Amino acid sequence: MKLYLDTGDTGAVREAMALGVIDGVTTNPSLVASTDDSYRTVIANLADLVDGPLFVQVLADDVEGMVEEAHGYQQWADDIVVKIPATREGFEALGRLRETGVRAGTTVLFSVEQAVLAAKNDATFVAPYVGRLDDAGSDGVGTVKRIQTIYDTYGFETEVLAASIRNTTQAVALYEAGVDAVTMSPSVLDDHIPHPGTDEGVAGFEADWGDRGSPLTE
Repeated sequence: MKLYLDTGDTGAVREAMALGVIDGVTTNPSLVASTDDSYRTVIANLADLVDGPLFVQVLADDVEGMVEEAHGYQQWADDIVVKIPATREGFEALGRLRETGVRAGTTVLFSVEQAVLAAKNDATFVAPYVGRLDDAGSDGVGTVKRIQTIYDTYGFETEVLAASIRNTTQAVALYEAGVDAVTMSPSVLDDHIPHPGTDEGVAGFEADWGDRGSPLTE
C-alpha cells in the first residue's frame, strides 16, 4: 500500500518525509494557489525532498490544452504523474497521453463508471474523492471498495488512489479494504500518531526510571 501526502507545503512534506512513510506527493491547483510560488517552483522544491512520484494536475479544460500542459509538466522533474479530470475531454486527453507513454491518470472522480472508463484507457491511477462523495450523500469508502474489487477482478493495473480523506476513520477503512494507495493532508497524517495509551505508557517508563540518568551510562 502506498501512502501519499496531499499538499503544496514543502515544510509539511519535509516533516512527513522524516517519518519515513511517505511514497510521494499529490498536488492540485488549489493547494499550490495557497502558496506564494508558481506551480513549477513548488514542484521543483518538492522534487528536492521527495524520492517518489509527484502528481501534477492540468488546468486546461480542452483536449489539446491538457496534452500540452501534461507534456510541459514532464520537464519539471524526473518522476511526474499527470492528473487529468474525469471529463469527456479528459478521457480523450488521457488516451493520447498514455499512447505516448506519459504517466497520467484520472482525478476529480466520483463514480465506478468513471473509474472503469479510466482503467480501460490504461490510466496510471484513479483518484476517487472519498470526503466529497460523503458530502454529496454517497458512500465514499464504499465507492472506493467497489472500484478496487472491479480492478482486482479484471486485472486492471490502474492504481486506486483514494483522495479527499477527511479523517483517520476513513483512512483505516480504506486500509482494511486493501486499497492500492491513499493520499491525505498533513493534518490527517499527523492524527495517525498520537494515542493516550502511548502517552501513558511513555510517562510510566519515565517515572519508573526516575533520576537514574542516561540509559547509556554504565
